Amino acid sequence: MVSNKIKWSVGLFLVIGLILATNFIDRNNFKRVQDSVSTIYEDRLVAKDLIYDIQLEIHEKELLIALNNTTAYLSQKNKAQDELNDSMTQFSTTKLTLEEEKVFNNLQTELAALFTLENATDFTAVNGQDNSRLQQQLDLINETLLKLSDIQIKEGNRQMHIGKKAMASMELLTQMEVWIMIVLGVIIQVIILYNPKK
Repeated sequence: MVSNKIKWSVGLFLVIGLILATNFIDRNNFKRVQDSVSTIYEDRLVAKDLIYDIQLEIHEKELLIALNNTTAYLSQKNKAQDELNDSMTQFSTTKLTLEEEKVFNNLQTELAALFTLENATDFTAVNGQDNSRLQQQLDLINETLLKLSDIQIKEGNRQMHIGKKAMASMELLTQMEVWIMIVLGVIIQVIILYNPKK
């Protein structure tokens, strides 16, 4: 009688131990997938959208310079600077990689130089040289934005790889769980049905 209780207890503890172990592993893998998906959205797609917004502002400035429309450039200058600053502030709240932080800092410096140049330019007497300096600064900003955009794609791919790897690991563990449960079921049956000859 006591022997049967011990057998049942051992079998039950084996099953509970297996369930707890696999649950812990699954939870860890699920967290990795969740973090990967969250990072892709929060730190990559949002950042990509902010880069796009910044590029639109820069392209609008380039268009006004190309059209030599200094009146429109001057009238939208402060609003555009505020929007660029807002986008940069939002971008700084995303999780940045080391490379991304370096490029982002360059972008901040280049935008500050653009704002200084814009504020120092007399748009009522603007000449070709002023336009050329503004255009050169805008070109630098565009190059930096392209680098930031490339980083978003690279980091997004890296996060997707992490998520896929965690999903593959979860799938493998799930298959292993099924086989281990079958083996444990057989072991438990043997333990329960085993009746040593007295």
